[in-house]
Amino acid sequence: MANTSRINGFKPVKHLNGSPYNGQANLYEVPSTEAVPVFVGDLVKLSDQAATSLYPAVEAVVGASAQIAAGPILGAVVGIVNSKFDPVAGALSSGSISLDTPVYRPASTKQFVLVCDNTDVVYEAEADASVAATSIGLNVGVGASAHTNPLLTGASPMYVYSTTAPDTTSTRPLQILGIVNRPDNEIGTNSKVLVRINVQSYGSVGVAGV
Repeated sequence: MANTSRINGFKPVKHLNGSPYNGQANLYEVPSTEAVPVFVGDLVKLSDQAATSLYPAVEAVVGASAQIAAGPILGAVVGIVNSKFDPVAGALSSGSISLDTPVYRPASTKQFVLVCDNTDVVYEAEADASVAATSIGLNVGVGASAHTNPLLTGASPMYVYSTTAPDTTSTRPLQILGIVNRPDNEIGTNSKVLVRINVQSYGSVGVAGV
């Protein structure tokens, strides 16, 4: 049976040593000068815009085409801090918090996000084209549809870009570590795969796939 496509970005699932991911993350600012929305599951990188608070600035990894020329990737967003909460002051601003809309960071809005930025985390994500068992160990790209599409769900539109076949190129941003072994997942198009960040902001400059 063919896989059902449910793109929702990158989800941390474990560490390279096999221990489960326990939800640890660090706080980052997305400055108001960043015009691209940020969703849970988005891969982000350190921003070229200046931070305005006590935390480093990040931006979503996006590009002009489906395949993203990402450069160093910091990690994946695992949470969005509600815009009514100021983590610097440690207090809520005036007004009520809406609980009936998807949580994401809107375009051109200063907001704080929680990022899984550990260098040895393994992520689960959907691949757009077929990934064979022989692709395990090879490097691959990042893809995304328009960042305006998921506003109703809050889900990231990012995925593993395997339309360009995985290869040994050391500068490609992700490395395939496996294919998720679940009854609802099989080798083929839209399969869920396990990847690590190959070119990481705080760690690896990239290693060749094998």
